[in-house]
Amino acid sequence: MRDAKEGIRERVLMLIDSEYESDAAFEREMELAEKTVSNWRRAKSSSFMRILPELSDRFGVNLGELFDMPIRADSSELSDEETEILTLYRKSHVLPKRMRVALRDTIEATINMYVAAASDTGVEKKGKK
Repeated sequence: MRDAKEGIRERVLMLIDSEYESDAAFEREMELAEKTVSNWRRAKSSSFMRILPELSDRFGVNLGELFDMPIRADSSELSDEETEILTLYRKSHVLPKRMRVALRDTIEATINMYVAAASDTGVEKKGKK
């Protein structure tokens, strides 16, 4: 479990670095004791493991992303294109939350625009009669 914990620690610290100007700012927001993140950085503590659900919520990532797990163990219901798009989007976890929100909104608006344009021109969905 040492290697997995190290990977999680690195991802948590990367998220903190991407969204906070200091470890102290993060500690204040999360109501953590002073020097908590410093201890994580020096691998003196792994207390982050006890608060993974809170970290997941705070950074807007799912636990699977913190564990660096595949999209799903069984992704059979996803098409190859859906899996590819999801994999690309997951790369955005390094962005500040406001940028991830903007990216998601842009993707949604773009898809809605194409769907509306396709319906306006009478384009039928592939595979539908």
